Amino acid sequence: MKLAHIIITVALAFASALATQAQGVKVTAELDSAVMTQGYRTALRVRVLGPADATPVQWPEKGGQLGGVDVSDISSQASDLGNGRRETVYTLTLQPFDPDTVTLPPLRVASGTDTAESRPLVLKVLPVELDSLTEIHPMEGPVAYPARWYDWVPQWASDYWPWILLGLGLIAAAVAGWLYWRRGGTVVVRRKRVVPPYELAMRRLGQLRERRLTENGREKEYYTELTDILRQYLDGRFGINAMEMPSTEIMRTLRHNEATRMSAERMQDVLEVADFVKFAKMRPLPDDNVKAYNSALTFVEDTKPAPEPAEAEKETPKNS
Repeated sequence: MKLAHIIITVALAFASALATQAQGVKVTAELDSAVMTQGYRTALRVRVLGPADATPVQWPEKGGQLGGVDVSDISSQASDLGNGRRETVYTLTLQPFDPDTVTLPPLRVASGTDTAESRPLVLKVLPVELDSLTEIHPMEGPVAYPARWYDWVPQWASDYWPWILLGLGLIAAAVAGWLYWRRGGTVVVRRKRVVPPYELAMRRLGQLRERRLTENGREKEYYTELTDILRQYLDGRFGINAMEMPSTEIMRTLRHNEATRMSAERMQDVLEVADFVKFAKMRPLPDDNVKAYNSALTFVEDTKPAPEPAEAEKETPKNS
């Protein structure tokens, strides 16, 4: 019985020792690249396997240094393994700026009274290679500043600019007065001839017919131009703001106007076909295009202003 008790006691102690060893902390570290060029970056990955309370001890901070190498960033990713154990991978981004062979010190992790650390690593930093001295470029010459017209104005002119403007104004007034005197005291003002609405509409209708839009399958463009001609004619001839009116309002206005009441049906023929083409995407027959054009032409002819008395006398032959 005593021998069995001793064997059981030894087995339990051995199992306890194995459990204690299994619950310890293990730390490993490795570099993505052990040889690199100065100014470039590499990652130092530290893998910590142990209890959930395992924490780093005296590690570098972000923006600090490890063995004389700048640590630009630190990140971590943890995985729960169960039974109170966890695996955490720390990634330290290293960026050396001086060419040298650097020894990175061990990184320590503690869990309660248990402490573990990684092995030291060696990082070789190479200098930036230059092909030859021809890679050293000469200094850039002075930059030419773009000149502007007022850069050529003397300094004294900027101090007396009001008097200079006054002098130029007097010279311009003298030249204008001399030209006025040369022309005998009369000023000729050329005015641009205003085209009457009837003449303008007839001219545009003729131009529209010469473009032959319907023959080329451009009916929508044809009816848009045709209705614009009529709308502008109504605006100039009768003061009807037809450009801002829908077709129904235009017809209502024409039927209430004494001068357009008799010819309103001609306008309706044009607007109905134009609305179907523009909004219903209907393609009219060639005869419909001719009828719409003739209706527009007839409307303009029927509503043109009466000739002046002097012109009427010229057109009416005198009885001998």
